[in-house]
Amino acid sequence: MNSSPAKSEKLAKSLRGRIAGEVFVDSYRRALYSTDASPYQLQPLAVVLPRNRADVTLALAAAADLNMPLIARGSGTSLSGQSIGEGLVLDFSKYMNQIVQIDPQRRTARVQPGVVLDALNAAAAPHGLQFGPDVASANRASIGGMIGNNSAGARSIVYGKTVDHVIALDVLLSDGQEALLAPLDANALKAVESRQDRIGQIYRDVARIVAEHRDEILARFPRIVRRVSGYNIDEFLPEFRELVPVMPGVQAIRQAEQALYPGANFNLAKLVVGAEGGLACVVEAMVHLVPLPKHRGVMVLHFDSMTAAVAALQTVLAAQPSAAELLDGEIVRMARKSLEYKHYLDFVVGDPDSLVLVEISRETAAEVHEAANELTARLTDVPGLTHVLAALEPALCNHVWACRKAALPLLMGVPGARKPIAFVEDTAVDPARLSEFVARFRKIMLENGTDGAYYGHASVGCLHIRPMLDMSSRNDIARFQRISRSVADLVIEFGGSMSGEHGDGLARSYLNEQLFGPKLYRAFKKIKTAFDPAGIMNPGKVVDGPMPTEHLRRAPDQRLLDIATHFDFTREGGFARAAELCNGSGVCRKTQTGTMCPSFMATGDEEHSTRGRANALRLVLSGSLPASELTGERLYKTFDLCLQCKGCKAECPSNVDVAKLKAEYLSHYYNTHGVPLGVRLMANVARVNRLGSALAPVSNWLTALPGARWLAEKLLHFDRRRPLPQFQRQNFARWFAGHQRQQTTSAGTRGPIVLLDDCLNGYCSPGVNQAAVEVLEALGYEVHLAGITCCGRAEISKGLLKQAKQLAERNLQTLLPWAERGVPIVGCEPSCLVTLMDDYFDLCPGESARKVAEAAALIETHLVRHQLLQTLPFTRAAPQPTDVLLHGHCHQRAIVGMDDTVSLLKSMPGTQVKLVDSGCCGMAGSFGYEHYDLSMTIGQRVLFPAVAAAGSARIVAPGFSCRQQIQHGASRSAQHPIELLAERLQQTPAL
Repeated sequence: MNSSPAKSEKLAKSLRGRIAGEVFVDSYRRALYSTDASPYQLQPLAVVLPRNRADVTLALAAAADLNMPLIARGSGTSLSGQSIGEGLVLDFSKYMNQIVQIDPQRRTARVQPGVVLDALNAAAAPHGLQFGPDVASANRASIGGMIGNNSAGARSIVYGKTVDHVIALDVLLSDGQEALLAPLDANALKAVESRQDRIGQIYRDVARIVAEHRDEILARFPRIVRRVSGYNIDEFLPEFRELVPVMPGVQAIRQAEQALYPGANFNLAKLVVGAEGGLACVVEAMVHLVPLPKHRGVMVLHFDSMTAAVAALQTVLAAQPSAAELLDGEIVRMARKSLEYKHYLDFVVGDPDSLVLVEISRETAAEVHEAANELTARLTDVPGLTHVLAALEPALCNHVWACRKAALPLLMGVPGARKPIAFVEDTAVDPARLSEFVARFRKIMLENGTDGAYYGHASVGCLHIRPMLDMSSRNDIARFQRISRSVADLVIEFGGSMSGEHGDGLARSYLNEQLFGPKLYRAFKKIKTAFDPAGIMNPGKVVDGPMPTEHLRRAPDQRLLDIATHFDFTREGGFARAAELCNGSGVCRKTQTGTMCPSFMATGDEEHSTRGRANALRLVLSGSLPASELTGERLYKTFDLCLQCKGCKAECPSNVDVAKLKAEYLSHYYNTHGVPLGVRLMANVARVNRLGSALAPVSNWLTALPGARWLAEKLLHFDRRRPLPQFQRQNFARWFAGHQRQQTTSAGTRGPIVLLDDCLNGYCSPGVNQAAVEVLEALGYEVHLAGITCCGRAEISKGLLKQAKQLAERNLQTLLPWAERGVPIVGCEPSCLVTLMDDYFDLCPGESARKVAEAAALIETHLVRHQLLQTLPFTRAAPQPTDVLLHGHCHQRAIVGMDDTVSLLKSMPGTQVKLVDSGCCGMAGSFGYEHYDLSMTIGQRVLFPAVAAAGSARIVAPGFSCRQQIQHGASRSAQHPIELLAERLQQTPAL
């Protein structure tokens, strides 16, 4: 098909002004949609973000007029390349993401295709309901994508696949005609088949094709639960459905559907499910909901080998679990290195080679415990079993499951050029033959000079086995092809499916003729033609697929643009490799929990996700976009809305550190374009604050003059609506110089401690550091000030890395003698402490940075981990009950965690603490001055409403910027936790 830019412009011209959504044909935006979570890259001709059904109709009609392929896309998390193609990409995730209706009586929901699974489940939970298929990517996977892929999940042994849960689909055909596909009884089917239009013709063609290929379907379709390859023509043969095991939850759903549609036995929606957008475009779906399990528990089985783990599966299945998941020991080891997921590993004992997570769901907690005891008894003397952990409490269950859900992205963070590649990772066989199948699979990999990583749904015989390959190596690409063919032969021998969950896409569609035989493959092609005679609906998927080595993201022996950097990127393999760490799995697109990625949470825009930014940089460094873009305005705009919250460094399982990438990028951008005045001013915030404090109160009066904010907006790009912090004449340094240490019996007995006298609290909120001194002296410390002018946080954030590195080197010289003496270095401002503990490693790698980082800690961490809170002299007066709402600083959440701050607050008698899952506050240093509206939108997402609902609770936030944002956006004053602690101290009289 002609892919000239003229065709793209013609489509844009025909849609702009006619649709309510967005249309993009520029090469930059199209490049962002050229990848998903697969190893492939195909640049579309245009991208449309429709707002409603009318937009989809107009876009589809325009594409049909131009004979342009149409690719429907949800969150773009496809592992097989289903959501990319050389045509018009329709991204449903930004706008068409509404839950239209939940009907608790009928246990159904009507949703638009962009609805994310977690959002649907959150809306259904108050009714005691959920959507049955529970993919690991539930926090970003869209229902439209799950329909296209026929997704399943860990609990498919109970709930089956998405096809079992779809009732009806509103679709648009390739010519724009609308159709409602729903269950039909014999009379209704006959009426539809009699229609003399395309819809009637499709129904007649499907019925005829199924009838003509009945014997072939019975003979060639795999008789297993987890088969998503090909088209679902087996759904129209009741006699075949009787040959496949029926999961208990699926049986209940079928009975419910018969109650809703008595006598219905023909539903064309079942054929669209799993068709990967190749038959019709879904604009709304009606789906079943199922009751939430009353009680769940998890048994964590530790094995000394993969062979032993798989061999024990039949014993596990006899206990009737709701899930049985296999985890390779490599995943556990990767999780232990992850800032976020290491916290979930308290259930792992030692260093097992493999884990099997067995979930038990029952009506009562007692029944869960009873089933767990029975399983433990069954496992007595099972070879290779080294430990059994019963994780039956809800909190521990969640820990276990969180680590399981991160398995895929964690594996993609494996260091080195070889990565676990998705192309044969989705095979499924009869669980009774899984042990033999895995052994044969591994033999194929070893014969090709590699091995793989293993995880997945052992309960239904669907394991994700990913060979380790370097896709920039011609030799490994040859291995890729050989392994693909050999595994297909093995799957056929075992009567299995090449894809049990992730679909055909660009990776496996070429195998469908081999897997199903030429007769059924021709039937698939006839089905495709009946729905899509012009062949424009996501071509190359399921039928007529390309070879799996075409359209790879990395060309063999491709050279990446490498540049000299200020940061050390040795751990990542270089600047370009750091961007390539993003594998496209889209964890950054979650919106319900966590910090990553605040600008995506607020905008819903792919460009402003962690994936979008890393992908844009990778595209430039790999040559897919011009090298001039490295210092171009377009890439600058992409990085500009990154708040550098560091959430991605922790919450992205591949540890893509976009804050670091942005700072490095900005240094090169400003080296070319010069540093604007506002940027230079904010980078030197320590000098500004010191001067402002020295001139206070005149400095505060000047900034309050009429027109001062207008001038700051024009000259410095500080939004006039954002109030500036107030400088304090009596700053912390002055206070400390005149401070008389309390002469108590314990004064100085604990020895020296260094307090990082940061330039934010020090000059604008000195009470914070004063409180720290009071607490430390009450504990018997001799407090010394670090005496550094600034930690360099602002310079790093603004990309002035040459100056930041020089400053860091000076600071290390100042702090190193303390660290080498074993003197603790503590501080109150999380961003400053994290600079010492994290950023200095990359700016000044070496022993000095390591020693200072090891000596440095937030004051809360120091007090908690050295068990000092128990010795504090709290006032003897009976405490009034105190409710505290705690908002965590994003750098602290990412690098340190909030546990110690929570423990500190809870140590105070009568204090109840609620840690709000508010993510980034939206202020992020200077970001809130420069991007006011987005900053306030981010704050309004969770933080402002939580503060408003907190009533008389004390609002606590360790971050200086966070407290500013709360004051401005929620009209409440917030305290640092150390201030609250100091309030509760007994005032000991001097001796």
